Amino acid sequence: MGNPWAYDFTAVGARTSPLLIVHGSDVEAREKGEGYRVSGNSDIYRLLPEGMAVDQVNLSKQFVKGPPPDPARYDCVLNLVTDPDQHPKTLEKVRKLLKGYKGRVVNRPEAVLRSSRDQVAKRLGGIDNLRVPKVLRLRNPKPGGAVAAAGRQGLDFPIIVRLAGSHMGKIVGLVETPQQLDEACSGKGEFLLIEFVDFRSADGLYRKSRLWSLGGRTILRHSVAQDDWNVHVRARHYMLSHPELIEQELHLLRRLEGDFPEPVHKVFNAVKERMGLDFFGMDFGIAQDGRVVLFEANATMSFFPLVPHPRFAYFESLLQPARAAVAAMIGRRE
Repeated sequence: MGNPWAYDFTAVGARTSPLLIVHGSDVEAREKGEGYRVSGNSDIYRLLPEGMAVDQVNLSKQFVKGPPPDPARYDCVLNLVTDPDQHPKTLEKVRKLLKGYKGRVVNRPEAVLRSSRDQVAKRLGGIDNLRVPKVLRLRNPKPGGAVAAAGRQGLDFPIIVRLAGSHMGKIVGLVETPQQLDEACSGKGEFLLIEFVDFRSADGLYRKSRLWSLGGRTILRHSVAQDDWNVHVRARHYMLSHPELIEQELHLLRRLEGDFPEPVHKVFNAVKERMGLDFFGMDFGIAQDGRVVLFEANATMSFFPLVPHPRFAYFESLLQPARAAVAAMIGRRE
């Protein structure tokens, strides 16, 4: 579909396709390469059917040059504004745009607004075999405020501290003491205090898997391992020097939805029922007692890029079923 940011807002008028895609942000997007990019918008547009014509609207203030298109002209609206912490104002604009719309909406803004880490932690509590770490949100805490709040909530050390709306493994720190917690939460902003759950496997490594729900279809995006608890893309470098870990990931990919024990799939099916989103990803680990440990579940997770190293070329096999799932989600046939 080309660059999702490189278009003239005023060109979006009469319908030229059955699908309207909505982008946007609360902050001004910065030019990058041949277009604009901003975090907090999903990249699943890259899974749309090849050559499919789409109409697009960007609700960011810097791009608004005229009235938005009438959603009633379209069979389906795909909302790619996915971060409730970064873009709550834009999500409210999407909600107003879609008021009274009777067609298919993929990821309604109301559901996205309910997908912040703290809200998700509350919503997913009580699912059998799922360990949901406690999450506490603090806004502009005063000195000593974070320590007092953690104590009231029974949040024990160590505690993960991160800024609301941050992704890609970015954290403020893993704090061990009240003093460290107070220092980590200094300054203005919204801080998330997250209970640390040890999810090390029996071999001492930490494993993180990501399952996607695309219109209800489950797809295993990856399962990576390394010797540090904050598992992220750098785990690929670790895996290259430990080929047995690559073989373990390949083993899981024998099934599109992941060759996990059945209780893991029961957990994810329960999560899908509670999230209220048409598409989202869930990152998780599996503790030694077999329980699934929730890291996060939201629609802001990236599906791309695929791993460029030839040793991980097996991820190409995910593209066709993922595209088919997205096509079905928007009411098309791949």
